[in-house]
Formats: sequence, C-alpha cells, structure tokens
Amino acid sequence: RTRPGHNTPLLVLYGSNLGTAEELATRVADLAEVNGFATKLAPLDDYVGKLPEKGGVLIFCASYNGAAPDNATQFVKWLGGDLAKDAFGKVRYAVFGCGNSDWAATYQSVPRMIDEQLRAHGARSMYERGEGDARSDLDDQFERWFAKAVPPAMKELGVEAGLSRSADDEPLYTIEPVAPTTVNAVVALGG
Repeated sequence: RTRPGHNTPLLVLYGSNLGTAEELATRVADLAEVNGFATKLAPLDDYVGKLPEKGGVLIFCASYNGAAPDNATQFVKWLGGDLAKDAFGKVRYAVFGCGNSDWAATYQSVPRMIDEQLRAHGARSMYERGEGDARSDLDDQFERWFAKAVPPAMKELGVEAGLSRSADDEPLYTIEPVAPTTVNAVVALGG
C-alpha cells in the first residue's frame, strides 16, 4: 500500500534516561511516518539553538528528581538562557512529560519548564501538555492524550485528514517463509 504523501515536516524529540520517553517518541515518529509526515527523531540535545520553523515539533521528556535527562541537559540549559521574547515565534509544538508522582516536589518539572519556556518565547502549542505518571498506567495516559492531541495538531499543521493508519492496522507488508530448496544431507542422515 502507498502511504499518504503530504510530507509535512515533523520533528519528534525526546529526553530520556530509562527509555520511556524515547520509546513513546519512537512510536509516534513511526506512526507519523506511515501517515505521510516527513519525520525526524532525535534527542533534545541535538536541536539546541535550531528548532524548526516549518511543520511541528513533538517533545517527549522525563524528569529525574527535578533534573533533565542526560540527552536533554543542554536543551534545557539553552531554553533557560537569554532568549529573545519571540525566539520561537514560528515554532508549533506539543509536549508530553513522563514522570513518577512519588517524587511530588519535582514531578513533571522538566516537561513543564520546556512547555513554559517555549510558550514564553512565542511558540504556539498545538495541544495542551500531557502528563504520564509511571506510578499508574503511563501508557494508557499517553494513548488518551495522543488521541485527543491528534485532531487539533493536524488542523494546526494544515493536514486535511486525520491519521489513517494506527498500530492496530494490518501491516503494510507480509512476510512469507520460503522452504529451503535443498535438503541438508548431513541432517537427513541423522549425522
């Protein structure tokens, strides 16, 4: 089957030490790709000083006792630095945070800071920040947030239709095992 071909740019960034935020980002990037987006997936630190002004930016990030993940420390430092009031005036984004509410004092602190700094410097949120709590069903919280975030994000990015494919769809390809054409003589003899 052919995938939709609108090729809207979508940058999917993650800040993750234990892999949860990276795994969510990878799932979204894969889903966006099969739905026609021109997708890039990268750690937050790879985009210090260069958020794109075309398309959208999705950010998945965790907090670790109030600190940014190892692959997001420079990004968070940059956002907290001396930026122009309209530094992100053409950036459209959404943020989903991963955390554990057992750490109440610092729960979601880094994703909140990212969202607040982007907004404070002119970026336009495509949908409200989502929160996933590892203390309960983070995956379900993400799925519910994502289902609600898609329609307004697609509208904001000027993409006509919603996502046409999901993880539950039939695969794009089928694999058919082919029997070997020759029998291994040693195995046949029991040797």
